Amino acid sequence: MAKKSKIEKTIDKQKKAHPVAFLLVVLFLLAGAVAGYFTVKHLTKNDKFELVGAKTITLSLGETYEDEGAVAISFGRDVSDKIKVENNINNLEAGRYYIKYTIDDLRFGGVIKYRYIIYLDEEENIDAPTDENGESTSLNLVLTGGGIVNG
Repeated sequence: MAKKSKIEKTIDKQKKAHPVAFLLVVLFLLAGAVAGYFTVKHLTKNDKFELVGAKTITLSLGETYEDEGAVAISFGRDVSDKIKVENNINNLEAGRYYIKYTIDDLRFGGVIKYRYIIYLDEEENIDAPTDENGESTSLNLVLTGGGIVNG
């Protein structure tokens, strides 16, 4: 085996990283990760995607409903204008309908919110009490083996 020249010895020496350099790299990576975590936490502390008004509305046939919409705050900015609204409402036929809210945003992409609109016949409307927000206060009673449970 041939003897290494001075240049080859110098190259071999330079290939070896000093242990302190490795420790500094790990330390800076950890500091960056911690700083990034707290930055994101601070930027997103007031973020929300929620409905304005009641989630369930009970109406009589023929009545119209003026949608109050939804609000979205993403990374501290109001992005409510990006909310897409779909619905299947037919105010001439009794039934349960929905208004679907989706948003194309990095923070809330894939999140779907629903508002339910219930149209009742006149006979059904008598038995459907609502609270001050227009939400149904009817009890959902479930028959179990031991009796009736408020569910």
